[in-house]
Amino acid sequence: MKKQWSTIKQGIIQRKKVIMTVSIASVLLFGGAAGTAVYAVNKGALSEDEAVKMISEKLGGEVTQFEKDWDQPMTYEMTVKTEEGYQDVDVDAEKGEILSQEMEDDDDEDMSTQKAVETAKVSMDQAEKIALKKVDGQITDVELDSENGILVYELEINQGKKKYDVVVDATMGKVLKTELDD
Repeated sequence: MKKQWSTIKQGIIQRKKVIMTVSIASVLLFGGAAGTAVYAVNKGALSEDEAVKMISEKLGGEVTQFEKDWDQPMTYEMTVKTEEGYQDVDVDAEKGEILSQEMEDDDDEDMSTQKAVETAKVSMDQAEKIALKKVDGQITDVELDSENGILVYELEINQGKKKYDVVVDATMGKVLKTELDD
């Protein structure tokens, strides 16, 4: 009876060793694959700051709006204030090449970007700092817009797995709305 019990016990120990080995190998394999995927997405990509600096220098202007578009290829969409007016520019986030560039029309019924930026008493940088005091995280999108007749900055902030929409008054610098995006 002791011999049978010993044989059963050794079989159980052997199975546990196999299960542990397979589990550890799986974790290492999937962890490596995830790390490789993250590296591949960010490999060679221009940082947001590098892209803004490069476009500002190329066009001789100031970037007033910035948005990251995660489609493939990943692009940065910017509005640049130059001497000629405002330009909408799409930049390849990996290569830094300008994909498209066009002047904004002032004939729009809505407030033009130029008029909006001139009316705003709070800069985009100030609005970002104000929003980050309310919601700590990483800003993924900032837009200057008119909401109910009030000029506002609409910001998207990622906080871990949560995404928040924060609206900051562009003339007073106050947070008007903070909501968790579903």
